Amino acid sequence: MVARAQVDLGEIEQFLFKEAMYLDRGLYDEWLDLFADDGLYWVPAAPEQEDPYNHVSLYFEDKILRQMRVRRLRHEQAFSLQSPVRASRILGNVLLEGVDDDSGVCRVRSTFHMLELQFGEQQTYGGSYTHELMPVADSYKIKLKRVDLINCDAPLDIMQAFL
Repeated sequence: MVARAQVDLGEIEQFLFKEAMYLDRGLYDEWLDLFADDGLYWVPAAPEQEDPYNHVSLYFEDKILRQMRVRRLRHEQAFSLQSPVRASRILGNVLLEGVDDDSGVCRVRSTFHMLELQFGEQQTYGGSYTHELMPVADSYKIKLKRVDLINCDAPLDIMQAFL
């Protein structure tokens, strides 16, 4: 990937901020629509994990698995969700790493801090995102969202929300 001047980092940042807002507000249908049909959501289980195929991951979800998890989050009999999950995240340090000249796919890294509240208990998550964004019309679609948690290899409580 090589950087190209015609990519507007401000537009990319707005896209990432909109994604975070959808997740914070529980607007999961809107969030699902941000993904390309073959888009992947990946949370590695080890620092510097090279791929999700030869190693265990915390999450590795294609379109079908993301949709299934959203249905579970909405199910009225999901006991673990009797207390709604509330979340707030802050994104920063957005860096355009490059753009594929053939496809136009942008590779973007950013950092995040996220607070999650459920049953009166607060969890804090932090780490970095790597997005591969495919340009479509006047926006983007997510080809890959990789979430590298700082403590991915430590014991974690059950995570209800998407990171």
